[in-house]
Formats: sequence, C-alpha cells, structure tokens
Amino acid sequence: MSNTTIDKAKGKIKEAVGKATGDKELEAEGQIEQAGATVREKAAEIKADVAGAVGSVVDRVSAVASNIKDKVTGKG
Repeated sequence: MSNTTIDKAKGKIKEAVGKATGDKELEAEGQIEQAGATVREKAAEIKADVAGAVGSVVDRVSAVASNIKDKVTGKG
C-alpha cells in the first residue's frame, strides 16, 4: 500500500473513532489526514501528467528542429 492509502485508512479510523466517542477533535484530525492524502495523490498525478506533456513537447520540438536542419542542409 502507498503512503497515501495508509494515511487515508488511518484518517478514516480516526474519524470513525472520533464519531463513536464524541471526540470532535479526533474526528476532524481524521478528516484532515484523509484530505491531505488526497491532495498528495492528486499532486503526484498532476506531476506525472506535466512530465508526460513536457516530454511530448520536447520530442515534437526535436523532430521539427531535425526536419528544419535536414531542409537547410539539403538532406530532406
């Protein structure tokens, strides 16, 4: 299990125990822990998406540069 999965599970447990015992602070702590894990998950997804997009742009620019070079040098 990933750290975010573990943190979500811990948060759910804290929230449930807080609800069951009437401990609003523990309940809120559990909710915050779950939210933090979700934010970290989404940030990792965005990071991966951005890295993929940047890689695609670099590949396309490289291909265009290569085509221009070939045309300038008479190879294309």
